[in-house]
Amino acid sequence: MHFTKHHGLGNDFLVALEANNGPLSSGPELARSLCDRHTGIGADGLIWGAAAPDADVAFRLHNADGTEAEISGNGLRCLAQAWLRSANRSDGQVSVATPGGVRQAIATSSDDPATLTVCVEMGPVGAGPELPAVIGELGIDQAMSASVGNPHVVLLGPGSLAPNLASVDLIKVGRRVESAVPGGANVHLIEQSGEDRLVMRPWERGVGITEACGSGATVAAWVARSWGLVGDTVVVSMPGGEVTVELGLHSASLIGPATYVADVETH
Repeated sequence: MHFTKHHGLGNDFLVALEANNGPLSSGPELARSLCDRHTGIGADGLIWGAAAPDADVAFRLHNADGTEAEISGNGLRCLAQAWLRSANRSDGQVSVATPGGVRQAIATSSDDPATLTVCVEMGPVGAGPELPAVIGELGIDQAMSASVGNPHVVLLGPGSLAPNLASVDLIKVGRRVESAVPGGANVHLIEQSGEDRLVMRPWERGVGITEACGSGATVAAWVARSWGLVGDTVVVSMPGGEVTVELGLHSASLIGPATYVADVETH
């Protein structure tokens, strides 16, 4: 099989396109094997780019642990870059069929030939899962859940957890909150860092701590606006770098980089 590897602010993915491989048979076992950072190639997830009747490409993602994710903001940007590269294009619009509907991605070139700036239509932001009681036990100041097709819990920190956001034990918090939500959830600690700016530490369902989470940044900005912390255009800073989230009345868009890393052949 032929894969390309990409990352969005360090949140990395292997991408397999049906156009390069023929009909794809995706499965959790292959994702776990390939994404293992010690015995495989290593990635946070494996994206399958299949043919779609109503879009340029269809998006399907297995996390590193083999579980399936409904959507990924960084993953959508990486898939758009992979599709454009396969078409020998360095920019342009890509329509992506997701479980939540077709999403548009618009890519522009940058000074780095390996990196595109991609604006992804993330769609409507809706209600998330019921907040578990464990959040109160952790001493969180404020919390809200929301969804862009996948579930997120946003925590305003650090609260009484630690002196500052960087010193919060995110492994402990992420695991406890994720496991307390039926079906699991992505968990993000945020704090306001300036006018229309947030700092976010992401914990992703099925992966753990990651360098960045695009859908999480989208939801975090939406939640922070509902709390009166930010306006309609929000810069979210994560360990891997920054993205910009543009919020409408009912939907949101995510703008950030997608970087090509390598081509990979497996047998």
